[in-house]
Amino acid sequence: MAGIEDRISSYAEKITQRFDEITYVEIGVGEGATLSAISLSLKVSGKKWRSVGIELPNGYSFNREKTVNFAIDRGVGINFATPNGSIVHPAWDAITVYFKDSQSFLTEFWQDGIQFALIDGCHGKPCVILDFLAIEAFMTVGGIVMFHDFDEEQRGHFQPHCPTGLDVMGACSDLGLLSNKRKGWRFIEKFNADRVRGGWDMGVFQKIEVAGETINGELDNA
Repeated sequence: MAGIEDRISSYAEKITQRFDEITYVEIGVGEGATLSAISLSLKVSGKKWRSVGIELPNGYSFNREKTVNFAIDRGVGINFATPNGSIVHPAWDAITVYFKDSQSFLTEFWQDGIQFALIDGCHGKPCVILDFLAIEAFMTVGGIVMFHDFDEEQRGHFQPHCPTGLDVMGACSDLGLLSNKRKGWRFIEKFNADRVRGGWDMGVFQKIEVAGETINGELDNA
């Protein structure tokens, strides 16, 4: 997330201004830096919050030790769990990392509203599409979904899961998000990471309507 940390945090702050209770869901925890940074932004707001990380036990870039250390350094509580066949109820005012593939977790073990989400798991087009559809089912009007590695330059880059390679922008295009043709969604912006520091870009989309309910004012660019 090099070079876009402040932009991500600013969106977290805006989410806390819109909602009294915030559930943040992050698909693809990696080293946990973004998960804990967003959690800290939610914590300092004074609002009721919880963060849910979804990661494979042996995920491609998952590092449990670093994830714990980032949470400790930022003063945020963290738990780890594996779903056991029933709907999960993660603790409030803390991070809970669940070890499960994202699509199974969200379709089998989740039932609550989501106000803020980051899709950063497998970046192959099929997986990105399925992750978004799973998140979309629970997204609250006014909520935000961010897509990492959102850049034309990265199309076709190696992915350990999908043999077609990375294609986040292609997934967003097929979903109708880029053209604002997907009902109830609006493309907010793309912000650019620091390539020198190894960062990649982020695409930001907002849920503006569902079942006849329309957002009262858009969330301005952070």
